[in-house]
Amino acid sequence: MVVIIIVAVLAALLLPALSAAKKKALRSTMSSANSVPGTVVQQEAKAAQGTSPQRTPATLKSFAATISLKPGLSVGTMDPESIYTAQVTTKFQAFNPVKDGECEVLLPLPPQIISLADLEVAVNSQPSESVEIRGDKLAWYGVLPAEPTLMSVAYSAVGKGLYNLQTPPSGILDTFHIDLTAVGSDVRMLELSLQPTKYVRGNDQTVYTWDYKRLLFGRPIALDVLGIAPIDRLGELTWLSPASVVLFGLLLGLVAHAFNLQNFDRWMLLLILGTFTGAYPLMYFAQEFIPLYSAIFSSSAFVLLVIAIRATTIIGFRMGLFGIVAPAAAILGITLLAAIHVRLQGILITATGIAVFIVAMVLMPRLTIQRAPRTVRPPPGTSQSNG
Repeated sequence: MVVIIIVAVLAALLLPALSAAKKKALRSTMSSANSVPGTVVQQEAKAAQGTSPQRTPATLKSFAATISLKPGLSVGTMDPESIYTAQVTTKFQAFNPVKDGECEVLLPLPPQIISLADLEVAVNSQPSESVEIRGDKLAWYGVLPAEPTLMSVAYSAVGKGLYNLQTPPSGILDTFHIDLTAVGSDVRMLELSLQPTKYVRGNDQTVYTWDYKRLLFGRPIALDVLGIAPIDRLGELTWLSPASVVLFGLLLGLVAHAFNLQNFDRWMLLLILGTFTGAYPLMYFAQEFIPLYSAIFSSSAFVLLVIAIRATTIIGFRMGLFGIVAPAAAILGITLLAAIHVRLQGILITATGIAVFIVAMVLMPRLTIQRAPRTVRPPPGTSQSNG
């Protein structure tokens, strides 16, 4: 128990230290994203806003968008930064409420954009070049009729930090529909974000849908794209990994006593538990150079191979494989699955607890307590006969 507690405490101290810098950067990003735009281009455009002619804001009647978010790391920078590429296609109906003069349509842009390319704007299927970046908005200006007119905007944006999407400024939107696909990752909604109406997971991506009718008001959709910085995606290991170490240590002790493994002492327990614990920080460091899943599988395979070689040479192939390696692989796999897919944590932890109790019930009858034989002392005043 002392060995298990020491290793679990070390794991609990090590993993939060590895992710502390990432969490601090994420908090800084959140505060900057909710205060001022994060790019020089946006700041310069906002400073020049006073020189732009005043135009009447157009009224939107419907808004539909298809968005694809793909995380990545910057190339060529001193320290690789978490960035994302957003492929956005929008279609909406707008009209001029005053019927005379030019009007403008303001579409929100993600904060801290690095580039905005592949821009295509069309009004009634006719291309238009009347666009500019104004603060944190993409502004289109021109003449619109009094009846709703179909418009479309498509672009590819590269940014960093949080992805923020606001509902377009307007009155009541007859329809508001967004399909957002997180490619090779997942997203985490910030507090008070406009809630999706449904989501579908599968094929290494998650599709979120916002589908509202007669929408008058909606909070901005603020998303932390999990997978942008893969180290953040493993943040749940800060408490899951110590728990897995304790669970694995208890199973090892139970197996060693149940089968009376003479060569499995406390030092062997310390070495195997230490190697098992080392898989988690190894993933943290490896994912900076290779993809997240490759880092997970390679680190897990390496650690399990080391444990298998040592365990089978000490206590035999069959006992080492089924008594040590198999539980290590099962606990490691369940822990990583619970860390990546947070919504499955409850059922995984419950199922693991039931499985541990079943294993304990099977092994408990094999445990034997060595007791010294009791000596029966004769009553005073009696003598033993030699028979």
